[in-house]
Amino acid sequence: MKNVNKMLIIGILAMFLLATVTPALEIKSKTLNEEIIVLDFSLSEPRLEKINIKDRVYDRITVDGLPNINDFREPRLPVKPVRILLPQGRSMENIEVFTSDKISLGKGYNVELGAKVVPLVTTQHIAKEQSSNSITPLKSTSDIAPEPLYSDVAVYTSRGFSILHINLHPVQYLPETGEIFYYDYMTLLVETKESSMNMAFRGLPKDYAHVENLVENPSDVYSYTPSSVEKPLSTETYDYVIITSEELKNSDGEYTFQDLMYHKLSKGLNPTIVTVEEILSNSDYEAFGTWGDANPSNPFYGSEITENLELFDDTPAKIRNFIRHAYMDWGTDYVLLGGDADAIVEDDNIVPLRGLFADEDGLPLDVGSLDHEEDDIPSDVYYACLDGNFNYDCDMHFGEAKNFNDADEEIDEADLYAEVWVGRACADSAEEISNFVKKTLWYEETNDLYFSEILFIGEYLGFPGVSEYGGNYKDHTEEVVDIPDIFNISKIYDRDETWYADFMITHLSETSYHLINHDGHGMNDYMLKTSGENIRLLTNEKPFFIYSHSCLTGSFDNYNCWSGHQTYDCIAEILTCEIPYGAFACILNARYGLGSEDSVESPSGAYDESFYEALFEENIRELGRANHYSKQDNIWRIDENGMRWCYYQTNLFGDPELGIKDPANISPDIPDRPSGPATGKPDVEYTYTTRTIDPSGGQVSYWFDWGDDTNNGWVGPYESGEEASAKHIWAEKGSYQIKVKAKNTAEIQSGWSEPLPISMPKNRVLFDNLLLRLLEKFLHGFPLLSSLLEV
Repeated sequence: MKNVNKMLIIGILAMFLLATVTPALEIKSKTLNEEIIVLDFSLSEPRLEKINIKDRVYDRITVDGLPNINDFREPRLPVKPVRILLPQGRSMENIEVFTSDKISLGKGYNVELGAKVVPLVTTQHIAKEQSSNSITPLKSTSDIAPEPLYSDVAVYTSRGFSILHINLHPVQYLPETGEIFYYDYMTLLVETKESSMNMAFRGLPKDYAHVENLVENPSDVYSYTPSSVEKPLSTETYDYVIITSEELKNSDGEYTFQDLMYHKLSKGLNPTIVTVEEILSNSDYEAFGTWGDANPSNPFYGSEITENLELFDDTPAKIRNFIRHAYMDWGTDYVLLGGDADAIVEDDNIVPLRGLFADEDGLPLDVGSLDHEEDDIPSDVYYACLDGNFNYDCDMHFGEAKNFNDADEEIDEADLYAEVWVGRACADSAEEISNFVKKTLWYEETNDLYFSEILFIGEYLGFPGVSEYGGNYKDHTEEVVDIPDIFNISKIYDRDETWYADFMITHLSETSYHLINHDGHGMNDYMLKTSGENIRLLTNEKPFFIYSHSCLTGSFDNYNCWSGHQTYDCIAEILTCEIPYGAFACILNARYGLGSEDSVESPSGAYDESFYEALFEENIRELGRANHYSKQDNIWRIDENGMRWCYYQTNLFGDPELGIKDPANISPDIPDRPSGPATGKPDVEYTYTTRTIDPSGGQVSYWFDWGDDTNNGWVGPYESGEEASAKHIWAEKGSYQIKVKAKNTAEIQSGWSEPLPISMPKNRVLFDNLLLRLLEKFLHGFPLLSSLLEV
């Protein structure tokens, strides 16, 4: 009776809110008490347009600011994803949605349906896949039920903050009559209940700021407080951690992980290197250790863990437990997994992977001799997302969706929010480390006009309708992502003119591109219509970043879906580690990239577009952050066909802290060390010169710091490469260091030059007079010597 009365009160309250609150464009959030959260939403009127798919006319519905559902053979209706911060120590108990009166748009509509997803494997396998998985006809609308007012995705945890994901459905479709109606105002009420505290809560200012940007009710973030049992950060702090083997840590190549660490130090980070051997020898990282999943303090601990201990006490589990420690006690933000993960070459399985499970309807998982591709998707998400154990029911599958969780169908086994930003260097030798680090440092330390160059590559895909060509997908990317005008976009599309592998290798070797976005077929040793051996022939002096939808090109366990694990490396390893050219970083698929039939909306495309939205619209430049932004941006549809699959498999091969350069911020080169006298006299004017190059070829001004707390202000402007000069008088004797910096016409400044040390000794006139008098007295005592000097 108590619960009935409570819900009656909630219902009355909601109706009161709907009747009295004036709709506004912004979301209004009210936490009535720690038990109930209320959110109000004002929504725009839908727009309708006619589209043609397979010679049938459909109606497309869009609402400003809202994405559309894209599940296979379901109506593509607009949806409002909502992320709600739950109070600390509470979980969701009940959800209620109340609406304004429905507004009908009429009857007789035939709403567009979600397309079938298809894999982007090499062209030689397309016919086999399509013959074994014939194209499914579009679903009859008479078989479709209207959407509920909301759908509950799940509760996920970000840095110890519990975030409830709910999708509101303001637009409804009745297939029996073809009626479309919508609500222009909705109120969401969430009732909560007591729950256990989350493990990964640190209470750091950067954590609060991070979560504030995620949720609809940011004012509730500061209701979270550290508990009395939680300990503060260790006095030992490391922002950036490299995990590698003892052998690779001490490699003696031209460039090493030590060089990368020194570079991070120069940027103000505090890095460290930890070896896998050190982790495995520390009992704190074992299943029953301080950070282990079988520790009774872990809320996911259960008897099943003990029964299946080997699942939670292998090397990947121990490495993840160490990363938990680094995140919680060291304040770590970035983790570079510095080693390969070959499955069948034991010496090259340096930082082993964790395979995650994603079962997707309609994918040709049986096209080859193997049928378990969904069981073991290589995913470094396991090392980035640190809440839970990814295996709630303790079976052989990690990262199962709610419907596969045998222990609790309300819990998604995966943690989908990253606590640390992760990248991987798939190196297994000193030479490969050197290639990876050299390209990373070159990119970090370079200013160049090529930063404004983007290349879109689209292949012939062979899918039905608009999805026949990768260029059509890239056109959609340009439509939905606001790419700044400062970038120059080049396009090489089969749709416009067929291109071949030899052309592409030559073109990428001779033409400098900063960012490459590719939609085409692939295999673990095949991309850009050519083999890995040919990709090794790249000779581009300026490395690029590439994001590709192609299948298996990031299969860093060297898995091939037709013949199992191989001994040769995948394309991602070749591009980033095995050659000194190619890419400084890439994001590639560990298994099938997923396109679609008759649509440019696809799972791989969704993550791709969110990644570039992070770079260009959210100004999230660091590769690790941008990659995980693209994932969390799509959590609302994680259960749509193909979305979990692509969430797991899009791994970053590169330095997670490395930031994509902004061509608007290209500075002049650091000026030459000033040239001029190294010694002089006080109160005497001296001239010093320098020069620099501005990559854009524009004019440059210089700022001389004379080392005596004075400067000349900006001197110039001078033409790029022209010698510049400035004069200065030192008033006091002493030693000084002259340094100079430059700025271009866009007011962007370079770094400081190397200093020129100079000295201003004692006053020479006084010294010379004193010396002369001493000499005269000396000669006066020796007349013969004096007479000789006069001769």
